[in-house]
Amino acid sequence: MESMTGFGSFSMQNGVSWTWTLRSVNAKGLEIRCRCPAGYEDLELKIRECLRSFFTRGSILVSLDVFSQVQNLSSRVNLPFLEELCTLAGQIHEKYPLLRPASIDGLMNVRGVVESDQNNGADHDELCRLFLTSLEQAAESLKSARLTEGAKMAVCLNDQISQIEQLVQQAKTLAAVQPVKIREKLKEGLSLIQGTIDLSEERFMQEVTACMLRADVREELDRLEAHVHTARELFAEKGPVGRKLDFLCQEFNREANTLCSKSADIELTKTGMALKTTIDQFREQVQNIE
Repeated sequence: MESMTGFGSFSMQNGVSWTWTLRSVNAKGLEIRCRCPAGYEDLELKIRECLRSFFTRGSILVSLDVFSQVQNLSSRVNLPFLEELCTLAGQIHEKYPLLRPASIDGLMNVRGVVESDQNNGADHDELCRLFLTSLEQAAESLKSARLTEGAKMAVCLNDQISQIEQLVQQAKTLAAVQPVKIREKLKEGLSLIQGTIDLSEERFMQEVTACMLRADVREELDRLEAHVHTARELFAEKGPVGRKLDFLCQEFNREANTLCSKSADIELTKTGMALKTTIDQFREQVQNIE
């Protein structure tokens, strides 16, 4: 079982040094956002392809930071672009004289004015190949973190499934005495109206039978037991199970709601409400499973 929450990173040096940073949180599908330095925007498509081979769900933020060695750092000024910015700044200042005029240090900080030679003489394609190779190691780091978190969540989910199972067994015990309680309630009601209407024993038994059929929750309890068994089978599966567990939570909720609506006993209703609470807690945890 794998969580969708985790953190991974990997650093390497080969003429230049770089660091991959990957952060992941839960999402309905797989969402990948990339942050690459100037000159490496073409990596984005290959980054997505790489991460899709590791993950199927989660919102993943990928950052690549590239650092040139100080002694080899060289840069150049894109003069045509800088001149174009100076002309544009002058035109804007003439039109809006109350605005503070652009300063040279501000214009120099505009992206694209100063271009750093981050390749240090190395081929750009070769550097990109090295970046993508190291990305796989960063992805392995993130996957390991997600698996570790998933193992912790599996313990919690198993405990919650055990609680659901106990509540279902408790509901079964209470449901077994529902027919007796229904009969007693109807008898009490009959004694109050005996003097006003004529109700035969046969008619009375028909009403008891109809009420017991309406309050029969054995089918719902059997389904809940089957869902518990299915959940444990999913826990043992290899690979993504989050969507299946999410759907199973909907089925759990449906049966618990029907159980409460059919209940003719206050204790059974309380057990049904406790069951719904535990199922909701289970569903919240499932939202983080891949």
